[in-house]
Amino acid sequence: MAVEAQPPARAHGARAGKAFKSGSAPRRRQAIGIALTLPALVTLAVTMLYPMAWTLWLSFNTRVTALQGTPDFVGFDNYLRIAASSGFTTALLQTVGIVLASFVLEAVLALIVALALFRALRGSRIFQAIVALPLMVAPVVGALAWRFIFADGYGMIDTVAQHLGGEGPLWFADVWLARTSVVVANLWLALPFDILVLLAGLSSLPTEPLEAARVDGASPAQILRRIILPLLKPVISIIFVIRMADAFRIFDVVYVLTASGPANRTDVLSTYIYRQMFSAFDFPGGAAASIMLVIITSLASLLVVVALRDRWQSEA
Repeated sequence: MAVEAQPPARAHGARAGKAFKSGSAPRRRQAIGIALTLPALVTLAVTMLYPMAWTLWLSFNTRVTALQGTPDFVGFDNYLRIAASSGFTTALLQTVGIVLASFVLEAVLALIVALALFRALRGSRIFQAIVALPLMVAPVVGALAWRFIFADGYGMIDTVAQHLGGEGPLWFADVWLARTSVVVANLWLALPFDILVLLAGLSSLPTEPLEAARVDGASPAQILRRIILPLLKPVISIIFVIRMADAFRIFDVVYVLTASGPANRTDVLSTYIYRQMFSAFDFPGGAAASIMLVIITSLASLLVVVALRDRWQSEA
């Protein structure tokens, strides 16, 4: 039997219905995506964007604005006043020093430990679990632990030195020892992140270039410099940018360990801002210093990314 052909009008309507359905599906998925992410976007706007906007607005006003809510616009006076103060300059220089010291130590130690763990040596899995432990500790708790380790007279280091017949150093009375304690505690908290991210990057490397280099007789140092590090550049860039932001806004370790002492010689930008706002009640000055810290951190992160990109491009 011959099959009756579908009328042209009905066929046209069926094609139009299919086109409508195929066109509405992406819009429906887009609407669902927006609906699912909207609570997170609203939360982000309330908890981050609004405080940042209020801080920026406060930095251009006087204390009257902070205490009474009455606008009293003074332009960039607060920025100029804070930038010219010796306390801000000292805190900035000491922050840069801590950042540079932390970066050098983290880069060297994290790469050494990550390469050792990547070789799957005996007991490496247990050591990986031990390395990850500081990530589970709150920075304040970790800083308190190091406070008891470095405590003058009764800390673990001084106690061991006394049992050995010696005398431990006064960690928080000497300027450089206090700075060393801050760097060591910050390194203990930050190093596990660097190691685990480098391990993930090493695990994702292609094996063909490494095997070809070994067949050609390349030394381990040449393989590391010519193959592994260039392939790890996206991972290293991510680590540097994240750690740059963390190092510049260090607060917990300094506040718990040294409280910016002795004589504010371990003061950093975060503790300086805290003191300006909650000790001197200079809210506009603290707001201006906060905005300057954000700008400095952003510029430093951008410089690190550009420097690494240009260096790796020239080597490639």
